[in-house]
Amino acid sequence: MKSTIKYSLGIIASLALLSTSCTTTAEPSGTSINEQRKIRAVNNNRPQKVVTRQTAKTDSLGNLIRESDRLTIEQNTRIRPFGGASSNHGHSHTFGETNYNYVQWLNMSSYRSNEVAQYKRYLANYLGEQAVPPFEQLLTTARSWDRCGYEQYQLPPRELWSNMVSTLRLYDDLKKQGVLPPTAEIRSTYRSPSLNACAGGAASSKHMSNGAIDIWVPEYEGQPWYIDSMKERLCQFWATQGEKYNFGLGLYATGAIHLDTQGYRYWGANNTDSGSYCRYLN
Repeated sequence: MKSTIKYSLGIIASLALLSTSCTTTAEPSGTSINEQRKIRAVNNNRPQKVVTRQTAKTDSLGNLIRESDRLTIEQNTRIRPFGGASSNHGHSHTFGETNYNYVQWLNMSSYRSNEVAQYKRYLANYLGEQAVPPFEQLLTTARSWDRCGYEQYQLPPRELWSNMVSTLRLYDDLKKQGVLPPTAEIRSTYRSPSLNACAGGAASSKHMSNGAIDIWVPEYEGQPWYIDSMKERLCQFWATQGEKYNFGLGLYATGAIHLDTQGYRYWGANNTDSGSYCRYLN
């Protein structure tokens, strides 16, 4: 009988020791079960860090605003120092290069920034803000600006600002009516007489009076069918509505398109109407 009691007490002691060992392993020293539950609840409710791609945008004057100071490797290869040469006549198909150069040019002086802001307000007053193109396009000079030793952007004299109003109104209407695609861009506007001469412009070029723009559609490059279709739409518009705009239309074999509102006429190769795509209308 005594041996049986000793045996039972031995089993009970072993079980108690085993229970104490498991509890010690499961619970850190000094931490109760309730405290562990609180810690787990805090960890589960802690917000997780989410890595998002940083973006860039421009303000109303085209100034570059970056939400991060970090640039991707791809962006670094596309950004070049202000004033350096580039392909595609100083224009880039991607965000970054043209805007970067424009910001550098714009911020050369506070006087320049103020003058550009006044020019934009002037145009918006007559056209509405939606009809005013991005200024990094609207202030571009000749495509050969670098070769001629000029800046990529140029602000026209105040006395010529009014000449751009009717041309931009035409440009906006051409887009609204589907004659030009919404992705059309301006790549040449005002040129000083000396730059116009260096660039090979006509002696009476309307670019010198700030009344003309040259445009292109980047995605149409190397797509003759799309370019010819756009030329046909422009010629039809010129024939049916051009007179009321005083529409001057220049179409070139390179795909470049000249628009102005300084005289109802058209021309093409060699600056003659016989070389224009629109001659087929007659």
